[in-house]
Amino acid sequence: MEDETHQPDAHILAEVETTCLCLNVRKMARALTHHYEAHLQLGDLRITQFSLLVAIALARAVPLTRLAEVLAMDRTTLARNLKPLERQHLVAVETSTEDRRVRIITLTAQGLQKVDEALPLWKQAQTEMLSLLGPQQSQALLADAQAVMERTSFSS
Repeated sequence: MEDETHQPDAHILAEVETTCLCLNVRKMARALTHHYEAHLQLGDLRITQFSLLVAIALARAVPLTRLAEVLAMDRTTLARNLKPLERQHLVAVETSTEDRRVRIITLTAQGLQKVDEALPLWKQAQTEMLSLLGPQQSQALLADAQAVMERTSFSS
């Protein structure tokens, strides 16, 4: 007698594939990532690195925990993503003078230059994506993303 393993209902699996918000948003995120990285590779950056550099540039000097909150990342993942940028001398990670437990992240002069060089590459990718989606769908996508961030909790 063969050992039969239980197979999930094909209709339910198809429902997951077509209606799961998380699954479909992650697929969309991979498509967007591929598009933006095709442009940013000319600046030797990944979109994740670019977004980190932009967030740090906006904050100027930011504690690691606060940066993780801003980017909706856990601290461990953020620290892992900062390592290559630190090795490339694009960011500096220093101990706070007020609290030795706190790590302050800043852009170096090289990091600021890298952001300046990458901005036109990002702008080209952004312009193309906005053109593909159109203004209404682009705004709706941004509004939906903001609504999800506001209505769900994320803690690192």
